[in-house]
Amino acid sequence: MSPDRTVLGTGAAVPSPSPSTTPTAGASSDGPGPDSPGPSGPSCAPRIGAPRAPSPSSSRSSWALPRATGPYLTGTAGPARLTGIDAARGLALLGMVVAHIGVTSCGLTTPEGLLSLAHGRSSVLFAVIAGFSLGIMTGRTTPHGGARLVSDRLRILVRCALLLVLGAMCTLLNTSVAIILGFYAAWLALALPFVRLRAPVLLALAAATALIGPVLIISLPPALAGLGLSSSADDGNSAVLSFFIHGTYPGLLWMAYIFLGLGLSRLDWARSAHLWRLAGAGALCAILGYGGAIAAGHALGVPEPDRLVVVTPADPLQCAPQTDPSGPPSGSVPAYPGSPAPLPPLEPDPALPPSGDQGAAGPEYGPLSSSHWSALITAKPHASTTFEAVGSSGAAMLVIALAQLIATRSRLVLAPLAAVGSMSLTAYCAHLVIIHAAALAPGSGNEAALWVCLALVLAAATWFKAFARGPLEHVVHVISLRATQAD
Repeated sequence: MSPDRTVLGTGAAVPSPSPSTTPTAGASSDGPGPDSPGPSGPSCAPRIGAPRAPSPSSSRSSWALPRATGPYLTGTAGPARLTGIDAARGLALLGMVVAHIGVTSCGLTTPEGLLSLAHGRSSVLFAVIAGFSLGIMTGRTTPHGGARLVSDRLRILVRCALLLVLGAMCTLLNTSVAIILGFYAAWLALALPFVRLRAPVLLALAAATALIGPVLIISLPPALAGLGLSSSADDGNSAVLSFFIHGTYPGLLWMAYIFLGLGLSRLDWARSAHLWRLAGAGALCAILGYGGAIAAGHALGVPEPDRLVVVTPADPLQCAPQTDPSGPPSGSVPAYPGSPAPLPPLEPDPALPPSGDQGAAGPEYGPLSSSHWSALITAKPHASTTFEAVGSSGAAMLVIALAQLIATRSRLVLAPLAAVGSMSLTAYCAHLVIIHAAALAPGSGNEAALWVCLALVLAAATWFKAFARGPLEHVVHVISLRATQAD
């Protein structure tokens, strides 16, 4: 390895830092846009003005918000912050806004067609960066051990509990959005036993989960029903099943994205060559995932196989709109083009009593047929298949790598996205409040989506002129820190 390394975000060559001074991805690890506790040693980046840190009057566990005292958007981590990660997280959040209230089509030759790329891929990008943030909280390239690891895990568990509370509060707004915060909390908690693993093992876990998870998601419910095991949809004790099998973001697959992000955080991000390789790997995975689904669907004679639409058709009906399973429950969401059809209902088992209206007890499952297995041959958004996991993971890696490569040239180019990404927990909750207050819904219009995105960007950019951490991020940071401090 060369004795000099290019510091992310500066382009300057400086002596290779020790593992404890690896650049960090953020200044807060709280919520969907975590921030790092900061390097444990002196920063490996040359100073650009004064280091961005909390004002001297506010300690790490103080309720006083840390003031912005250094370079813009470097938070409490200083110039070592990975601005590209913040920008990618911000892009993911704005993509969610578009998916939640925008109007999209198919194809790539109109704005509506391009906006359709936000469906599914935004939440996957969000999840991959969640794993990356977990890696930052637990030591980045040198995972913590001993008492420090115990403290890390306790602090993360407290944050998970707070995210569950915030998620529950967001559901009270009764929007049409499938809230991701509770799932996010469950994923982070489940990943804690794996934070000591090295990058190759974590990436292998991600691949194995992406391969096996979809099969378990489609086969476990009928298998459990065949054993006479079922749960009530209205019973809070079934939350674990919802988080990992039945829910909008089933953990049996989505843990692959957490493992991927955690593995990426353990890699050396100080060389542009490594980022270019990551971008290449991401592009290859995207081609294999989406292209493989198209090829396999046609080769196996799958009904309504995936297809490549380049030119947006004049008639939106040609995009074959279907139900978006990531939207509101009970099938109340207006369809968007290109989304997957819901899994066809399984035939009732004649050996079981009739299920009536299938209300609290949920649907009954009979033997799986070939039509259900064919549901795995697609890469459509939120299809929970291996093809979608590979394609969306590749897209996420490509976006992250390109964003960080841009950040190495000029941090300010990505400032609008990075501002939102630096306080994404606050921005995520704020966009739900806006949707509730303005009575917005899927298909409300791209003008409405644009105004919401602009409001979030301007609010975040203005906030970071004065403060170094977002408001909700700071609340989670302080509570989790105080809860794990020794008396």
